[in-house]
Amino acid sequence: MIAPKALIFDCDGTLALTADLHFTAFQAALALQGQTMSRVWYEARTGLARHDLFAALQAETGAPLDLDRAVADSIALTLTGTQVCRPNPPVADLARRWQGHPIAVASNAEAPVVDAVLRACDLRGLFDLVITLTEAGRAKPDPAMFLMAAKGLGHDPADCLVLEDSAQGMEAARRAGIPALDVREADALAHLAQIAPQDSARNPKATL
Repeated sequence: MIAPKALIFDCDGTLALTADLHFTAFQAALALQGQTMSRVWYEARTGLARHDLFAALQAETGAPLDLDRAVADSIALTLTGTQVCRPNPPVADLARRWQGHPIAVASNAEAPVVDAVLRACDLRGLFDLVITLTEAGRAKPDPAMFLMAAKGLGHDPADCLVLEDSAQGMEAARRAGIPALDVREADALAHLAQIAPQDSARNPKATL
């Protein structure tokens, strides 16, 4: 049985089902510059940070994109559409069971987006600590935000557990020295019900 002292959750695709929200916003932002992306292309790269996603599209297609504008437009469009977000039931249930114990969010999205998504899914109040690209400054697969989350929760990385849904996130956890479960995998999902908080870790004081 997995017995971590603290949990660190990715947001999009892990805690919250947001693929439709983000794809719609990305498409609308690209349309403002006369560009587009296919859903298949996007779904193969959903773990990328926003700027990295647009840069990858530009590199592969030669599209003349203003990357900063695409980022800003897609953030604004995302914030207007969060009513379509839904919690990911097995992962959100795990977070609810751990309320009052050491849990954090670490996301490649920007702070306003993560906050809006968590609130739309009625999950924001579960977390004392939320680390985003805004705070970390470096996107996964860089391990910075996971290390910041572990430190803020007051636990060694090896005593934490990461919940993720992307190759970038899993690699970031590996680099941080934090065990991780990929919630896209049936075996990982089967473990979620067994992850029980330790009484000694109750009511932490999250700091950075």
